[in-house]
Amino acid sequence: MSTETADADDTARPTFRGCVFCYSAEWAYYGAKKAVGKVSGSQSSQ
Repeated sequence: MSTETADADDTARPTFRGCVFCYSAEWAYYGAKKAVGKVSGSQSSQ
């Protein structure tokens, strides 16, 4: 089940839950995961 939620989190943008600090941290995590996905995708295509 954890892989299903991880896949959903890859495409889902963070939602505001009332904590600005937590929201910022979620956006940083989201951006890092997207950046890693783009980097790893470009390496595998070469």
